Amino acid sequence: MQWFEFLLAFVFAIVGYMGPIWILYFQRKMRELEMEDEVMQFQTIILMLMRIERVNVEIILEWLERYSNIFYEPITRCVNNYESGPWEALEDLKNDMTYQPMIRIVESLQAAVEKIPIRDAFDELDSERDYYREKRKESNERLIKRKGMIGKGIGFAPMICMFVGYLIVPLVFIGLTSMSTSFSSMSSNNF
Repeated sequence: MQWFEFLLAFVFAIVGYMGPIWILYFQRKMRELEMEDEVMQFQTIILMLMRIERVNVEIILEWLERYSNIFYEPITRCVNNYESGPWEALEDLKNDMTYQPMIRIVESLQAAVEKIPIRDAFDELDSERDYYREKRKESNERLIKRKGMIGKGIGFAPMICMFVGYLIVPLVFIGLTSMSTSFSSMSSNNF
């Protein structure tokens, strides 16, 4: 076996070993983005519903359940357990969550259960939503810049390969062969 075959086998082994871990990191990042989108969607729903007169926490939870994807199971469990005790159902929902913005929404729902008007419970929601919108806008701009740099690298790769493949490699090869013939002729002349 040649040295480059060992190198290729080693590279494929690393890719094969680390591939599932890299896929999990990618899926985790995508899930975080989906969670952020879903929480922003929930905030929009709550902003619309809190302006209606006879809306209570149960109605808000039912609307959140309809439009949820990632948080569907915990919210459904909370809606089903709501009749047995709203505070306990929301506390179970809060314990099921690990995403901090969703926990803040649940805490505001708990405050609204305690006879605080829904409008007062979600008074900071507008500013939070603006903050997440600006954060998302900034991360999208960074992503676009990074993709632009990758695109430039891919665009220049053929030119660099051509430059290296057609100019540098042949020159180095010619230099090494002429140097070896020079050394061999010098060594044959010395004897």
